[in-house]
Amino acid sequence: MAKVTVEKITYGNYGECLRVSNGEKELIATLERGPYIVRYAYVGEENMFFEDKENKYTNDVTASPFKGDTWCVVGGHRLWISPERHPRTYYPDDYAVKCTITENGAVLEAPEQEWTQMQQTTCIAMDENGNVDIKHTVKNTGAWAVTIAPWTVTVCQTGGLCVIPQNVTNTGFFPNKWVCFWQYTPMNDERFYLGDKYITVDQKNMEKAAKLGVSNEMGYMVYFVNDAAFTKKFGYDRAAQYPDHNCNCECYTCDGYTEMECLSPLGSLEAGETVAHTESWSLTRAARPERCDEESIKKAIDEVIK
Repeated sequence: MAKVTVEKITYGNYGECLRVSNGEKELIATLERGPYIVRYAYVGEENMFFEDKENKYTNDVTASPFKGDTWCVVGGHRLWISPERHPRTYYPDDYAVKCTITENGAVLEAPEQEWTQMQQTTCIAMDENGNVDIKHTVKNTGAWAVTIAPWTVTVCQTGGLCVIPQNVTNTGFFPNKWVCFWQYTPMNDERFYLGDKYITVDQKNMEKAAKLGVSNEMGYMVYFVNDAAFTKKFGYDRAAQYPDHNCNCECYTCDGYTEMECLSPLGSLEAGETVAHTESWSLTRAARPERCDEESIKKAIDEVIK
């Protein structure tokens, strides 16, 4: 079994970061802002995640109560709060993170967001195979209840294919699947394939953005890029209400990257209470399947979903 090592390093333009590795796979998270998990990849190979090294993708929040004036995509994986609102969602998270190193990972605690009165924590744990468990928490530090859902956004590298499984539950005369499209999304967008068993989103460098959301009872989504597959697994509660017309799984794509997004149930968070969202990640050697070939997709998925 490979021993997991945890160390602080300097990485790229991000300054001090945390590196967690089993020797074959590595995860790197920022400590000077965020936190963002900006890298998850095989050691010495291309990143599965997108990194906005040129600060190309930003959101102007000048006319807001925030101390900063620009929110940046940065890249990699981050925690947000749904429903999406401007400027609340785009809080400039460029403040130092408290890091408590554990045996096989760390607890990363962001400072309280003074204006939104929320505090976020990310717990990272890697096993000897390089698989990662992520636990996010959101604490309501304000004086009254708020209705929210933890929302994770993983920004993946250009040129990949995102695969989302279709629901298979037999619901008789009632629908068992639905797809929501955001208002800026062309209904005939060539990047989307809606099949009987799978939905795929093909990242292409097209200027116009597009986004869809689904109710994903299978609890996983996979991104194929760089001769590997990145898998996110997450829970699903059939009895719960999710944001965005009951979507717990969403995918946004634009000219530079694709976002794999997961949401927890929508609910009231009382003052002082904390809500959690957990995910399990894995990396697997895998070839990208044909985007519209369900047999090819199934074969690829069967190799990475165990």
